[in-house]
Amino acid sequence: FLGRMKEVKDEHGSLLDNTQVLWGSSQAHTHNARNLPLVLAGGKNMGVNHGSYQRFEDKTPMTNLFVSMLNAAGVHRSKFSDSTGKLPGDIFS
Repeated sequence: FLGRMKEVKDEHGSLLDNTQVLWGSSQAHTHNARNLPLVLAGGKNMGVNHGSYQRFEDKTPMTNLFVSMLNAAGVHRSKFSDSTGKLPGDIFS
């Protein structure tokens, strides 16, 4: 899927570079929403920085990722659902 998105190009680059793809599971080892295995692909032209493994504090809501993704897509929000803000670090420029 990601390979095919990378192959499709237009004047702004590949479809993958202009799209954020979040893949993962809502379950880790338990039924709580902690320590979720996620992969964020694409979004290079939206300021998503790749090439690293990130681990956040257990109390970091997953919705902080959604706030950061929304901002990268040009939808400027400081909060979404139970978020406490954007993700810390340098995942998004």
